[in-house]
Amino acid sequence: MLRLCGILVAALLLGGGAEAATVRIGLPSFPPSNADPFDATARASLLSTRAVYDTLAELGLDLRPRPALAASWRNVDPNTWVVTLKPGITFSNGEPLSADAVVVSYMFPKSPEARTLITAAEVQNIASVRAIDKLTVEFKTTNPDPAFTRRMAIIPIVPPAYWKKVGHAGFVKAPVGTGPFIVENWTTARVTLTAFKNSWRAPRTDRLEILNLPLVTARIQALMSNRIDIASDVGPDNIETLMRNGYAIYQRPVSAVDVMALNTLLPNSPFKDVRVRQALNYAIDRQGIASTILHDRVPPASQPAARANPDYDPEIKAYPFDPKKAKALLAEAGYPNGFAFTYEMNNAGGADMAAIMEQVARNLSQVGVRMEIRPVPWPQIVRNVRQGTWQAEAFGLEYEVLPTGDTLWPYRLHSCAWTHPWYCDDAVMPLIAEAKSTFDDNRRRDVVRKILDRTQEQAASVLLFEPAGLDGLSPKVMNYQEVFGTIGYERLTLRP
Repeated sequence: MLRLCGILVAALLLGGGAEAATVRIGLPSFPPSNADPFDATARASLLSTRAVYDTLAELGLDLRPRPALAASWRNVDPNTWVVTLKPGITFSNGEPLSADAVVVSYMFPKSPEARTLITAAEVQNIASVRAIDKLTVEFKTTNPDPAFTRRMAIIPIVPPAYWKKVGHAGFVKAPVGTGPFIVENWTTARVTLTAFKNSWRAPRTDRLEILNLPLVTARIQALMSNRIDIASDVGPDNIETLMRNGYAIYQRPVSAVDVMALNTLLPNSPFKDVRVRQALNYAIDRQGIASTILHDRVPPASQPAARANPDYDPEIKAYPFDPKKAKALLAEAGYPNGFAFTYEMNNAGGADMAAIMEQVARNLSQVGVRMEIRPVPWPQIVRNVRQGTWQAEAFGLEYEVLPTGDTLWPYRLHSCAWTHPWYCDDAVMPLIAEAKSTFDDNRRRDVVRKILDRTQEQAASVLLFEPAGLDGLSPKVMNYQEVFGTIGYERLTLRP
């Protein structure tokens, strides 16, 4: 069986080659707010917006923050961070990167105008931001924040004079960043960009085109018909067809764990009972699914942390496949004959996810639990999460650590902390607070692993698998690399 290194496909990472007119990539989804830099933090958004915007920090292969627009940072005291910017960087409109740009970019999400935007929640702990000089910024936090440098990977930096001139609404229509490409046109179906040759991440190709192709079949067809050069997020079942036809497979490092989120707070929900949640986890033959559907590329998930995560705890074992145990727990909880519920699945998940969930439904039916699978668009799932407009008892979601790389990042959603929670475990909240407040890395890891263990023991969700993380590439593609939600667009070229 073919095994590819998670990051390196040697033939694709060679340097050189002639410039290509346009590199075209098909993505499974676009940011719900299009080019708005302050209303998107998920991986699906990063894949497109990071062609235009940059943040102070980015994640390395160890899921730890490393400098991006920032040259360095230091922690002066528990509530004070001083960040020094890289010199000589300009925005595509000619404005220089400055401390004022950082002040404007971090203060806007704190404004009343931005209160409904995604990033508003991520700057609540910032008490003040001030320019010390042209390239130095001081951040004051309300409470100590050991993960502050991770949060520097969230907020894109915008040009201050242009922002003040056009405002939020005008900026979204004509965005400007320091990244390798300039937006020509951004719609819900297609983004066209041209090279920003003076970018600090100067691109090797003249143009970039990003297509919104929610269905994996559409991405595969577009790749094989030469409409796109890169198909993001293909499934294991697509590997043989693509490789037989001369296409390459890139397997990226994975930062998430796929789960079936259970809405425990609905009235009369059977998922309120931990025994029911545990029963569902025991009822699923994950190893069988991993072998037959996922071609043994990913193991069953044992916890809400991927193996690439430094906090991953190898001592936490996956729920074994035990239908008898599942039936006993259901009977003990008052459901000897099982029950029925509806699961909303992202309809862009591809054939492998559909096959996975169909097998999950068959496994559950063997213990008397009847699961109706309802495919829905990903933006609808996002809207339900953000607004609490639930239409089903369960839905597909991830424990995703991007963009910060922080193991606790998913818990802002998967806990009592969320505005519209679907699961709340009061006992874990003090542990989360402790982990967020300690500057001792070893102590923090110990507490985080307690949180992971508690989440698994309480069966907060039905744990499934790490995403396979596969992209299909035309043989013309050179220098392709995706690391934790960021494609190295500046390095991309095509063979003539």
